[in-house]
Amino acid sequence: MPIVSEKKFLTKEELDQLHNIQKQTQDVIFELGEIEIIKLQLEQRHNNAKRVFSELTEIENNFSQKIYDTYGKVQIDPKNGEITTIS
Repeated sequence: MPIVSEKKFLTKEELDQLHNIQKQTQDVIFELGEIEIIKLQLEQRHNNAKRVFSELTEIENNFSQKIYDTYGKVQIDPKNGEITTIS
């Protein structure tokens, strides 16, 4: 017949400390998950901004070429649209 040993338990302070450590660990794991989600969202925003920037650069280049084809080599004041011929 097996020998049954006396059951032992942590003290209340030790059990509280164990629970505190477990809670802090869960909190950090949750925080790391949130950070990863934020990183993914920022990466998406970054990629979208790069795409829009690339599109705007192409639009600007096309516009510049159209102005060059229409007016030749000129300088334009963006405030009032005044065109000055560059020689």
